[in-house]
Amino acid sequence: MTSSAPVTREVVPVDPVGGNLDAQLLDIFFDRVPMGVAVFDVDRRLLRCNKTWSGFFTHYLGVPADYASRGRRLEELLPGNEEALAPLLEEVLAGRQVRQAAHRLAAGGIVTYWDVVFAPTFSDGRVSGFVDIVTDATSRVLAFQRLERRVQTFTEIAAGMTVDQPVDRTLRDVVTAVRRTVDAFACSIVSWADDERSGLAAYGDDGLPDGYVAGLRRAWAALPRPDTTASGLPRVAVLGGFRRDGLTRARFSPLHEYWRRGGWEDLVVAPLMSQGRCLGELHLYLSQASRLGEDDETFLAAVADQAAVAVQNAALFAAAEGHAALVERQRLARDLHDSVSQALFSMTLHARTAQRHLAAAGLPADSPATTTTAQLSELAQGALAEMRALIFELRPGALAEEGLVAALQRQAAALTAREGLPIVVSGPAEHPPLTAAAEEHLYRLVLEGLHNTIKHAAAGSAAVTVTVRADGRELAVCIADDGIGFDAAAVPPGHLGQQTMRERAEAIGGRMTVDTAPGAGCRISLRVPLAC
Repeated sequence: MTSSAPVTREVVPVDPVGGNLDAQLLDIFFDRVPMGVAVFDVDRRLLRCNKTWSGFFTHYLGVPADYASRGRRLEELLPGNEEALAPLLEEVLAGRQVRQAAHRLAAGGIVTYWDVVFAPTFSDGRVSGFVDIVTDATSRVLAFQRLERRVQTFTEIAAGMTVDQPVDRTLRDVVTAVRRTVDAFACSIVSWADDERSGLAAYGDDGLPDGYVAGLRRAWAALPRPDTTASGLPRVAVLGGFRRDGLTRARFSPLHEYWRRGGWEDLVVAPLMSQGRCLGELHLYLSQASRLGEDDETFLAAVADQAAVAVQNAALFAAAEGHAALVERQRLARDLHDSVSQALFSMTLHARTAQRHLAAAGLPADSPATTTTAQLSELAQGALAEMRALIFELRPGALAEEGLVAALQRQAAALTAREGLPIVVSGPAEHPPLTAAAEEHLYRLVLEGLHNTIKHAAAGSAAVTVTVRADGRELAVCIADDGIGFDAAAVPPGHLGQQTMRERAEAIGGRMTVDTAPGAGCRISLRVPLAC
């Protein structure tokens, strides 16, 4: 037993008396053709139009169906377009047919494009009016314009890759170009510091608030480390409702203050793939009303591929420069160790020998010769400590070999010998689970803090303490001194030490706080998540 849905038919009444068959067929054709057709008199007043022609006004301007009513002039129907229509009307009213593709019209703040045919009508051999036949070309023209912008985007990205500029600048240029061609609230690109995604190596955004990258770095340190190979990674993933869901998750808490402002709901993720490895991600932030088409996804995947090439090129350039620097540092470290360091060590031995001889000769400890020899011994030992610290700085891999605490102790000894400021460094002997990049940032950050203490604090002593939290998830570093302190809210411009330290802390997902006041010394605390 079968059944079928009822068929709805539109019945068009036909007058069997009035008009001939040709006129009836013409009326049916006039009302049913997919293009808009309108008939005007010589004064450009509307005589008749089909539903398609009047429907264009309803569709684009939101006006009622009777907007295109009989007797209205063409200029009334399309106000503000007199200049654009004038040459067409001049031609057709002179008895010539006019064709124009992608004719631009603007009304009610809406820009549209039309394929237009103006054909004159005649009565008694004279022009009596004209017929306007239009086809909506807006989608076609906008698609072509979008294609042109996207071709220009690829050209700009390719040009940026040939310019010697920081990769962050290249990524900013990429996301700015993407937002010009895709309807999105914001766009950003991140690249990893390494295959474990332990931190952000480069970043660029367009449309996101100031400080967003700092929150992203903190959140990134707490995120799990997924597989970064090509298997299982979609070319473009649309994560619907990501903002609302993310606001309920503690691991995204550093970003909540920015996400609460709204403006977007869905997150689009396109991985930066190169040779089977994921080097980063392109993030597109979409409002709830925005949707991606298939061509949009194809475009984003292609942009992500281009950005991956830019990131890879930057890494290769950095590796080449880094290798050249390492070779030079190795040479300097070797030369200093074989020459200056050995000479300084010999000086310390000779100074000690002289001290013993002077003591054996019975010279008192406060005699000029004994005092001078003791000063010479101290200077030689201080210079030797400085030289060993310098060689440590120059020797590739030294920090990884000796560990953060041992390296800081070596530098503290050199600073104490040179500046006369007692500096104590304490911490675990074993290496904390830090990446090489994070350990390097921490090492430089602490040295910056100690140099600030020496230059500005007028301190009698300083201490550096490194501890690992009991659950092994966090490393704490404290730099403290008993100096004159300062007003943390009134640091004059041009003093970049603290800013540099904060940037290093943020680069590894850390949080830095400064506790100080005039006359109360200074305590800089840093907390860094550890790889579990």
